[in-house]
This record gives sequence, C-alpha cells and structure tokens, in this order.
Amino acid sequence: MTTDVSTQRPAVTNRADSLYHGVLLAVCGGGLALAVLLSIRGSTQVVVPFLGIPLPELCFLRRFTGIGCPGCGLTRCFISLAHGDLNAAWSYNPAGLLLFAIIAFQVPYRAVQLWRIRRGLAELQPGAVAQVALGVFAVALMGQWALRMLGVTL
Repeated sequence: MTTDVSTQRPAVTNRADSLYHGVLLAVCGGGLALAVLLSIRGSTQVVVPFLGIPLPELCFLRRFTGIGCPGCGLTRCFISLAHGDLNAAWSYNPAGLLLFAIIAFQVPYRAVQLWRIRRGLAELQPGAVAQVALGVFAVALMGQWALRMLGVTL
C-alpha cells in the first residue's frame, strides 16, 4: 500500500530569522532611545526636546470619556525610568516598570540572537520564560488599572 505524498505535510524547520530579530532590536532600541530623548512637562505632557512642543495625548479612551485606560502613563513611565526617576515612573504606571525591563532586555537578547544567526548557530529558545513575563505584565497592567478605577492610590 502506498501513501499519497501530496497529503503529507512538509517537515517544520526552525528557521533562523535575522530580519525578525533585527526589527525587534530596532523597535526596542528606538523606543528606549526616544524615552531618553523625550521629556515631561508638568505631569501630563510629553515634550519633544529642543523644540518644547508637546506631543498630543494618545489615549482615545481618556480623550473621549475622561477615564484612563490600563496603558495610560506608560510613555511617561518610560521617560521617567530612562531619566532615572523611579518614583515618578511608579506614579505614572507601576506596570510600566516591568514592561520597561522586558523591552530593555530585548536589546542584548536580540543582538545575541543576530550574532548567533550570523555564526550559523541555533537561536536561543526562551521556553516559557517569555510567556510568563508577558503574562505577569498583563496581570500587573490590568491589576493596577482596576485598583485605580477603585480609587486606590498606588
């Protein structure tokens, strides 16, 4: 008895993708660089350096309802962390500290992945660590938002 070759699936290969890692490295590095360059005026405005021009508020929920979303304050949190102000970062969005750490970790991690790919080595496999870190961040983000909606000051 013969098997129909057309119905068999091809073997899945673990293809090293330097473009994927390069894009993530650029996005994460660029986000961190912007956090260093931007500044905060008062406690509500993000300002473009040297020009003093405030960026528009990005949160549509806050703009239309006056209620902040779970991600409100993340930009100001990142800027505060990049400038070394941990207390201000916490006050803007406590979950942002974890996200900042995750994004900052991406820079050396993606650089190492690119280095390994160029040397013909297999990519490092993070296993469940990445999913756990993102899960903890999601719980922290929603938790801090729920507490703020209840009027708890963090």
